[in-house]
Amino acid sequence: MIAGDFEELVAKCVISGFPHRMMYVFVHASFMDDSDPGDDNDEMTGVVQVLFDAHQAAQPDLTFDDVRKAADAQNPNWNIVVISISKNSDASKTSDEQAEAVLVDMRDKILTGDIDGFSLLNRDGQSLEFDAEVVDGSDDDETPHSVH
Repeated sequence: MIAGDFEELVAKCVISGFPHRMMYVFVHASFMDDSDPGDDNDEMTGVVQVLFDAHQAAQPDLTFDDVRKAADAQNPNWNIVVISISKNSDASKTSDEQAEAVLVDMRDKILTGDIDGFSLLNRDGQSLEFDAEVVDGSDDDETPHSVH
């Protein structure tokens, strides 16, 4: 589902008639400019650390401000939220167990640089675009991973 911003994504989920869950993975990313002064190079290198995840039902009155406030209550150090949606094809509600499995998959994909299909928003709810490539082969979820 494509949308211009968070509220539009929620509205499309609600209008679809299927019970969708909003899936969130909150990360802290630090970026360093990898180019030499004077280079015409937009490439930046960064380190991404998954902090926590959450999920909730898409509801008509859900706003990004609501998500930000709840996230800050858990850990205010996040600076990017990776968002996906989940729904069952038979129109049944996604269970908590199904949502947790989706979140595990999202975390794994984020740490391996496979972020296509996810929406990335900064703390202000503005959309971000990244090309990700893992340059650290560590499998430890606590180890920050480098992407660029």
